Amino acid sequence: MLEILFVSLLGSSFGIALGLLPGMHINNVIPLILSLSAFFNSPYLLAIFVVSTAITQIFVSYIPSIFLGAPEEGTSLAVLPGHRLLLEGRGYEAIKLTVIGSVGSLIFGIIVITLLKDVFGYVYEISRPYIHFCISGVAVFMILSEKKAKKILSASLVFALSGIFGVMVLNSSVLSSKNALFPILSGLFGLSLLVANTSEKSKIPSQQGDSRLNISKIEMIKSIFLGTVAGIMVGLLPAIGVSQAATLVQLGGGEGRNFLVTISGINVANEVFSLISLFLVGNPRSGASVAIQTILGELSGWDVVLLVGVICFTSGLAAVITLYLGKKIPKFLARLNYKMISISIILFVSSLVFILNGPAGILILLTAISIGLTANYLGIRKGHCMGCLLLPSIMFFAGLNPLIISILRI
Repeated sequence: MLEILFVSLLGSSFGIALGLLPGMHINNVIPLILSLSAFFNSPYLLAIFVVSTAITQIFVSYIPSIFLGAPEEGTSLAVLPGHRLLLEGRGYEAIKLTVIGSVGSLIFGIIVITLLKDVFGYVYEISRPYIHFCISGVAVFMILSEKKAKKILSASLVFALSGIFGVMVLNSSVLSSKNALFPILSGLFGLSLLVANTSEKSKIPSQQGDSRLNISKIEMIKSIFLGTVAGIMVGLLPAIGVSQAATLVQLGGGEGRNFLVTISGINVANEVFSLISLFLVGNPRSGASVAIQTILGELSGWDVVLLVGVICFTSGLAAVITLYLGKKIPKFLARLNYKMISISIILFVSSLVFILNGPAGILILLTAISIGLTANYLGIRKGHCMGCLLLPSIMFFAGLNPLIISILRI
């Protein structure tokens, strides 16, 4: 028990570091973690390290996404409502909402997964041939939700631009799709927002110290429920990612504070389902679950109980740490020059992209920023930029990837 506790704390510490580094995700360091197996007395301890790192990183990753505009896939859409609250002096409230959504969906998700554990395998098998139709429906609904003809045309343009951009980059041999996501999402959502705010001479106001939540309990419960259901479906259905589910939920009326609760719930419910997907559907559904499969092979019922216990413990710890950091960081940022902060973040993220991906990464980043600014200029939702992931998913599951690659010669 002491070993489990120590390794859980060690994994949580590593998860905090990963969560605070812009663009980093546990998927980026899975090979490094697996190479450390000789330092663990048991494969179960290594699995516990993976689980505690993955869960903690999800909680903490909202801090750079909301305060610095440097997202990864699961937090990209949280940049906008979170940043708005920061500019209203409610930065701590934004973080608190993500923590509540995460913890609420963890509890509710475990209950739902336990009750429906025998259904998931059947749904997984029958859904795969029809996934591209589901994603296409999401894309069409997303565009038509702009309602006015001019905005529908603008949304179609941005979706097409970001979609073609995503198809070209994610299928290119220049960068791996995993590495390409950082410059794509940072440019479309984070840096384009910072560039726009810099030109408008925005500033971070003094942050309010109270911890009030300006959202009703009913709305909070509804958002947690939506996040949990969407997160489990993300973990279950192939090709449906956090960003796609979040886009659909957003179109269903999830805005502002509600959306922060929902998207954090999607991330946690998805990760919980994915980590035990080996037991539920016999197939790993995330980078962390692939690592678990490599370490332990097939999971038994007792293995699942152990992992769920670790998830609950590290989630509680991560929630406390995230709330602490969420209170300190925005107050510190409010004392600084916002324009200089924005420029510094743009330069830092650009440097990180160059270090990780070289000149090709910078070209991808600049293109993504241009598309993100186009959405700003046309006055449409940034969610349409998610075409960068939706269109490649449609192409893949429709079996069109070989044709597209041959046409584009990439």
